[in-house]
Order: sequence, then structure tokens, then C-alpha cells
Amino acid sequence: MPMTQYSTSPVPLYLLPQALSEEIKKYGDAIAEVRIRRTTGHNYVLKVKHERRGDRGD
Repeated sequence: MPMTQYSTSPVPLYLLPQALSEEIKKYGDAIAEVRIRRTTGHNYVLKVKHERRGDRGD
């Protein structure tokens, strides 16, 4: 299956667990890789690589 990458907007450090939880709920088992990169200050961007699905039926 083709892979797609999605990046979140910058998230403060204390909200990383909630942001990651949202991505897991959104993409579930299709997630292949998660990268967390620090931006300015204590803000981070999550890059989620996942398999592209046809009609997910959500």
C-alpha cells in the first residue's frame, strides 16, 4: 500500500501525549512511523507516516 505522511501543527511539550493519542485514534493500525521534532521553545511537531487506505468507512 502507498504511504502518506501527515504533520501536526506545533504542540507544547505537555500536550504531546494527547496529540499522539489523537493520531493513533485517527490512523490506528495503519501507522508505520511516528517522528517527533522540536521546533521553537518547548513546541514539537509530530510527523506520522501511515499506509493510505481506500474507503475507511469512518
